[in-house]
Amino acid sequence: MIAMRTFPVLVVLIFSPFVADVAADVTRDDLIAWVAQGSAHTPPPGGTTLGAGSDAITAFLPPGYAAEYDFPEVRLEIQTTASLTPHQSYLDATLAHADKAQLAADGAMLNYVAGRPFDPAQFHDVDAEAAGYMIAWNHIHRWQYYGWRAEDFTMYYLLPASNGGQLKKGFTGGGHIDRFVSLTYQRVYLSHLSMLPDAGYKIDLDDANGYLYKDHMRFSEPFDVKGTEFVIERAQDPHEADQINSYLPSERRVRRLSAKERADRFMGADMTMDDFEGFSGQVLDYKWRYLGRRQLLAVVDSKGPTLAFFGPKSRVPDDVWQIRPTYVIEIISTWEGHPYASKILFIDEETYNVTVGMAFNRDDQLWRLVSPLYWLPEPGANGTAAIETSVQRWAATVAIDFLADTSTISRALKPTEMPTMTVAQIKRRFSVSNLTGGR
Repeated sequence: MIAMRTFPVLVVLIFSPFVADVAADVTRDDLIAWVAQGSAHTPPPGGTTLGAGSDAITAFLPPGYAAEYDFPEVRLEIQTTASLTPHQSYLDATLAHADKAQLAADGAMLNYVAGRPFDPAQFHDVDAEAAGYMIAWNHIHRWQYYGWRAEDFTMYYLLPASNGGQLKKGFTGGGHIDRFVSLTYQRVYLSHLSMLPDAGYKIDLDDANGYLYKDHMRFSEPFDVKGTEFVIERAQDPHEADQINSYLPSERRVRRLSAKERADRFMGADMTMDDFEGFSGQVLDYKWRYLGRRQLLAVVDSKGPTLAFFGPKSRVPDDVWQIRPTYVIEIISTWEGHPYASKILFIDEETYNVTVGMAFNRDDQLWRLVSPLYWLPEPGANGTAAIETSVQRWAATVAIDFLADTSTISRALKPTEMPTMTVAQIKRRFSVSNLTGGR
């Protein structure tokens, strides 16, 4: 297990004596019923501010999560809902290869080339399971350019009571930060790249023939994890397990981790590797089922430049919000030993980013929540975004363990980038053989 075998020093601090009562009362059936009933509430217009006790908060945030916003000082400033259209190259690839992608019997995708795999009109012509897999593949292959990079990224581990502890800049509520880890993160996509039609939609690199993307992480502090690195490789074949490679300075060697360790707490945080950006797992590791649509409050255009948090436990975004239309999907792991009994994802209908993910334990209690927060693409000098700034950019993630009443706030301290990547740059940062380079 990543959190317990690789970093035993970190695990000692993650447990909390505090137990949350409100979320423990929310079950999977409660959430599914909330989705099914829809909302009779009219979305608040841009310029509205929602205060404590507002019906709109419970109408546009799911049960359990809405309770986080039930305190006297809460203020949610509402923006007009923006249109988040992907770059023209992605639209062109979608049109050029429309109707080519198909589902195999096991949910795998066949004949996909580039762009959005499945037209949303198809979701209504198939059963709930097929629609779920289609939305899953649209999420995996959403517009991401070459991928994103956060060069200054910190994960803060919060406990609900102060205990004489302190908060950091940007945290202005209760509780305290027990510890933090800092790192750099980058993902690079190698294949199915919409902006490279003349190159067969892939980078001129041997790895592009077998891999969809690679992730790289390097930890810089605290001292006991400094120099730790990961390179994670996602194959194009959805039946192939991820290759998770780590370099541990204490061992001075590269080791390969089990793909099932993706379900463990990552570095002791209140989320797993598969919870990154709401969902970053293998599609075929789960059974997918489409539950319907629901409008949700989300931070998609943070006022930044660094996200701030407030509330009784300093885990509520102090930001601006939009009402976003989402697809609601239930996923259940095909691995019987998975710690989650199920997870329900709210996926933005335009960007296919996950707005909120809610995980349930084996007693069907609400256990964890993961909610990514974003900045809008930059408009560009003439109102048209340059391709490097045309992607909605990750800004932060709120992860809450309701049963332990702990939380992890991951936050970019500098704006994330969507850099154009060369073959040389990819080899230098993402090669497993370079993990020990310079050590």
